[in-house]
Amino acid sequence: MGGFAFYGSDTDEIPTVEESLDDLSTNPRFVVEVPRFETLTYIMEHFPQIITKTDEETILDRAESSGLSKALLVVQVAWFCTNCASRLIQGLPLSLLEVSTVAHGICTLLTYLVWWSKPTNVATPTMMRGKQAREVYALLKCDNKEYEKALEMAQKRAGGDSSGLTGREKINLAANALQHLLPNPQKPTGDYDRRFFGHRPNMIPGAWGRVSTSNEAFEWIAIAISPVLYGVMHFLAWNDHFPTPLERVLWRVSSILVTFSGFVVVSVRFAYDITDNLSGALETILNVIFGMTILITPTAHVVSSGFLIVESFRQLFFLEPAAYQVPSWTNYWPHLS
Repeated sequence: MGGFAFYGSDTDEIPTVEESLDDLSTNPRFVVEVPRFETLTYIMEHFPQIITKTDEETILDRAESSGLSKALLVVQVAWFCTNCASRLIQGLPLSLLEVSTVAHGICTLLTYLVWWSKPTNVATPTMMRGKQAREVYALLKCDNKEYEKALEMAQKRAGGDSSGLTGREKINLAANALQHLLPNPQKPTGDYDRRFFGHRPNMIPGAWGRVSTSNEAFEWIAIAISPVLYGVMHFLAWNDHFPTPLERVLWRVSSILVTFSGFVVVSVRFAYDITDNLSGALETILNVIFGMTILITPTAHVVSSGFLIVESFRQLFFLEPAAYQVPSWTNYWPHLS
C-alpha cells in the first residue's frame, strides 16, 4: 500500500505547508519519502498525532481485486491439483507439463492465502501532511550538528530565553518538533538520512523507496523455504518417461538445484556471519566462497528452472498412451457397480 510517507525533498529543502498540500505531480522539486520501519516506530511513539488517520473502509477501498475473483482462481487451481493427485492415486502418469503446472499452482495457492487481503496497484502511499508533519520531517533530515542546534534552540524556547533563536528553516522546524519531547527528548537513532528513509527517494511523483524491516531472520527463512515449495513438486516426475536418459538425469539434477538453492545461500551466509571475526587468509577464503556462492547459486537456479520449463514442453511430443487416460472420479464417490 506504500505505507505512510512524507512529502519532502532529498536535499535540505523543506516544502511549505501549502506546497505539501499540493498534488504530487505539481511539484517536481519534491519527492515522496517513505520512512523505514524503525523510523515509523519512532514517529508512532513520540509523534502519533501526525500519522494520518485511516479507517477500515478506506483501506479496503484500495483493494482492486475482489474476494470472489480470488476465490474462483483458488478453486480452479485447487481442482487442477486435485486432478493430478487422483492420477497418481490411480497409477496414471503425469506429464512433465502437469508437474510443472502443479508446482506453480501450489505457489499460487500459498501466495493467495498470504496476500488474500493485500491491496493491489495502489498509486500513492498515505501522506503525512500539515505543520507538525513538516516539523518532524525536518527533525529526521537533521544531521548530528543540526540536531544539537535544534535541541539547544528548543531548550531555550522552553526556558523563555529568546536570545539566539534564529537559524535555518530546517533547524527552526526541528526545534519546534523537539519542544514536544522536552525535558528528555529521545533522538532518532541511526546514521543521518540513510537510516531514516529508503535507500534512494524516487523522483517519480507517486513512487516511493523500499521500506526495510529489522526482521532479517524472517527474510532469510523465506529465501531458504521458497525454492523448496517450488522445486520439491518436480520430484513427482523423478521416474517419469523422458525422451532420452540424459534428459532424465538433467531433470533430476535441475530439481535438486532448484529445491536446495535457497538453503545453500542461507547456509553459506550463516557460516559467513559466525566466522565474521576471523582474520587473515581464512577470512579471505570465506569471503571468496561467499561471493562465488552468491554469484553461482542464483545463476544455477535460473538455468535449472528454465530447463524444467523447456523440458516440460518438449516431453509433450513423447508422451506414453497412459498419459491421455482420464482418471475415474467415480472411485471417490459412493456408488453401485
